[in-house]
Amino acid sequence: MSLRERVDDVCWFIAWPTFAAQPVVSARGRALVLLAVVPVHLMFGAVVLAQLWLANRFAGVLPAPDPDPESLATSPLAFLVIAPLLEELAFRSWLTGRVAALRFAACGFAAMALMLAGVSLLPDHGRALAWAGAAVALAGLVHWSLTRERAAARAVPPAFIRHFGWIVWAQALLFGTIHLGNYADLTSPLGLAVVLPQVLGGLLLAYIRTRAGLAAAMGYHAGYNAVVLAAAAAGVG
Repeated sequence: MSLRERVDDVCWFIAWPTFAAQPVVSARGRALVLLAVVPVHLMFGAVVLAQLWLANRFAGVLPAPDPDPESLATSPLAFLVIAPLLEELAFRSWLTGRVAALRFAACGFAAMALMLAGVSLLPDHGRALAWAGAAVALAGLVHWSLTRERAAARAVPPAFIRHFGWIVWAQALLFGTIHLGNYADLTSPLGLAVVLPQVLGGLLLAYIRTRAGLAAAMGYHAGYNAVVLAAAAAGVG
């Protein structure tokens, strides 16, 4: 597949995600996937950000950034290493549809629930719950590593393939929703649009994960976060 064909494939995936049984195996193929995602991310990201800027300028419905200074997520280590690792494991590692991966997804979402509880329900224990969530995710990862060889022989559930598009869109929307904790309280339902960049990111990371592998998705996620952190430090945006 040429670079142009791969770019077209990324765009079609955003519109309606399609299942891929195996990611590409060659280093060149994986690099081509990443090269194709970058211009698509820039193009769609610019459109989304422009619309958000206009919405906030003329309607003022978007919440302002308001991260908890005591949150684990505010540390550079978490932003550049822990978040890409845990979020990719929780939201996209299981998009292969293999049984062991789907079991791990349950642990990942349990870990995410603990972290969200620390943000919204028990803020005084937010750090402890965040580390507890990390421990649950790690336990799930260990279980997955011990069982994936036995589970590999089992076929991907047909329902997973049949509903793959909806599954990917659901994880992208949930991925965006968890980032609402980085903003002040909503004053209008339209304020939910503030996490559209994260929803777009969830779709593109799903493409990378299914076409180039989990490590590539983690690397892209970390690289994107590094760019955001550098832009914030430079006072951009």
